[in-house]
Amino acid sequence: MIAVEVSAHVNPTEDRDRVQSAIEGIFPGLEYELQEKEGFTSRLVGSGGRDSLELLHELLRSRKILDSARRNMHIEGCTVTFILNKQVATMGKVSFPASDEPLGSIWVEIVTQDADEIERVVDWLAPPTENGHPQFEIEL
Repeated sequence: MIAVEVSAHVNPTEDRDRVQSAIEGIFPGLEYELQEKEGFTSRLVGSGGRDSLELLHELLRSRKILDSARRNMHIEGCTVTFILNKQVATMGKVSFPASDEPLGSIWVEIVTQDADEIERVVDWLAPPTENGHPQFEIEL
């Protein structure tokens, strides 16, 4: 079982539908919930499964950023986390910022049932490369 949660702050200057569209352009098929927060921002949270990772899998290859993706994925136990640039996502592209951005990033958390499975998810999404080409491709 693979559970995917994707979230982003919705700032007062942003349109919720645009933030959702940016996420949906990378992670299609998520179910969304808007979590209201005190103050000015709220958080849009999308939940899905393995199928919602298919487009990200393709985008990482078409943009030739497998090494960058792998470097930015942080594994802890049965969970892998990483952040994506929210502004770049509005264009249907993937970029990994060095840290959370001032206007907010897209936070991604993938959870599996065991540590071996999460390693397999990472190898499927972003396998190690040699001379810019994946050393192997696996099915998930």
